[in-house]
Amino acid sequence: MKLQKESLIIYSLLLGAILVPVNSTMIAVALSSISTYYDQSISNITWVVTIYLIVMAVTQPIAGKLGDIYGHRRMYLTGVTLFLIGSIGCALAPNLAFLIIFRSIQAAGGAILTPNSIALIRGTVSPEKLSKTMGYFGFGAGIGAALGPFLGSILIQSFDWHSIFLVNIPFLFLTLVTGVLLIPNIKHTRIHARVDMIGSLYLTIGIATVILCTKSQLLNEYLIYGILALIVIPLFF
Repeated sequence: MKLQKESLIIYSLLLGAILVPVNSTMIAVALSSISTYYDQSISNITWVVTIYLIVMAVTQPIAGKLGDIYGHRRMYLTGVTLFLIGSIGCALAPNLAFLIIFRSIQAAGGAILTPNSIALIRGTVSPEKLSKTMGYFGFGAGIGAALGPFLGSILIQSFDWHSIFLVNIPFLFLTLVTGVLLIPNIKHTRIHARVDMIGSLYLTIGIATVILCTKSQLLNEYLIYGILALIVIPLFF
């Protein structure tokens, strides 16, 4: 019975973690459809991809620290919940602005659940299964990113672009329910430390300005974003 429960926990954690890389690449094949649906240029639509990567890059470094402070189970379930809310919001977004907002919520959820799922695997899986489970985790992340465009093209061809977000809902709901019911509260020494919000802010501005610089078409914009990047990135380090 104990082994069966452990296997269910592993499947739940792996399912939640694999959905993150799948959604990072699955959107690529939907950009043209989204552009037509919202009557926006491809240049504007690419922010749906860009915002996901920016939020992931900014949130993931502090997500593990949040787990150390507030508990990895709590942060993992928070991440799954945010990912679920973001997926529903993306599917129902009335315009591009809302799609970008909910896409950023989805990314924040993915960034929070990924490192905390690794911590939960280390804390709940027996030592003899740990190395194999971590191998599955790494393999799942890689194959998820590779299969994203393929799965997205099938969904769009069979339904429409909304389906690439709607397909997440049953899997995330299952992940959330099994996580609440099965994942134990792991006792850990609560770290009395604060998250480096200033450093996170510098990282956010630095990544955003570099990306904005690549998207700029005017010399003034290049100069402004370039100067900001040159100031903020050293401050981050």
